[in-house]
Amino acid sequence: MNRPLPTVPQHSPSRSIDSSRSAVTVDVHKVIHTYNLRLGGADVRLSITIEPSREFSHEHVFLLSLKTGAVERPISQPVYLKLSLDPRTLSFSVFAFPPRSSLPQGCLFSLRVWLRTGDIDHRLFSEDTLWIGKEPDFYSIEDATFARLRNSSTQTVLYKAAIGRGLIDIIVKWKAVFGQAYSLSLEYEGNGIGRVLFNDYILRLDCPPEDLDFVIYTIPVLSTPRGATHRIRVWLRVPTSSADSVPSLSSAGPSREYVYQRIWSTDDFKVGSSLDFTALGPKLIMAVPSGNGPKTLTSPSERSFYHDDGPAGAKQPTYGENTNGRKEVF
Repeated sequence: MNRPLPTVPQHSPSRSIDSSRSAVTVDVHKVIHTYNLRLGGADVRLSITIEPSREFSHEHVFLLSLKTGAVERPISQPVYLKLSLDPRTLSFSVFAFPPRSSLPQGCLFSLRVWLRTGDIDHRLFSEDTLWIGKEPDFYSIEDATFARLRNSSTQTVLYKAAIGRGLIDIIVKWKAVFGQAYSLSLEYEGNGIGRVLFNDYILRLDCPPEDLDFVIYTIPVLSTPRGATHRIRVWLRVPTSSADSVPSLSSAGPSREYVYQRIWSTDDFKVGSSLDFTALGPKLIMAVPSGNGPKTLTSPSERSFYHDDGPAGAKQPTYGENTNGRKEVF
């Protein structure tokens, strides 16, 4: 049976942490195991939360979250297990290692969480793109162009970013969910056209959102036409000092310091400025607009012809390729 997996851990005892839902949930009894380690010079706390499954009886859901400084966020997808042991007696092996060289250096880690029962080990969580560091050298990234902060308020932060020869606005939006939980979204706008890049990214904060900053930069990707594709990286700068901060594993005294963690990225951002589509070559066939111009009418929505995965009722051709994207991942 396919299980509907929540996108974030639901740590709150009274309401769902998913801000898209307004329904009040019942209290749940949970057990939380915590582990501390240092990654990229930053003190990190990992919390493994175990709750009874609301969807499937006789099962428990395991959720993993990461806290550094004043911010806690979910890591990986929840895992459902049948559990006949007391959750308080469970033992975990939690470790990380640098999988390869990275830019900025010393900030990329692979994370593993294993559960041991007797002489049997069960792997629960695996994350190979955990980016975190105390003082990343962002300027070591060749061809990176950094977005500039233009305006900031309690709910919105506006950046200007260069995309080739043009400029776009990148807008960060905060929305209080309840208590210390906030929903984060990111969108862009260029000359009257905008798009949401991600939304409803849930964070738990021990500080006001105004205390957090972002490092956003773009990197051009070789493409035709030139300047049509870019990489985007979004890092969150987090103050390490807070009322409930992660205990330091070093002997250094308290000070106002920051930890950086990458929260979102894409290698396929398709926006450009005055692109030269004729560079695609002499075989290019360019359409021309109808001489009558656009028409306006009222009729059933064109969306009725589409499912989430394409036109309704149409079987997509394979052309010799696997159409199941999940199998390609493995």
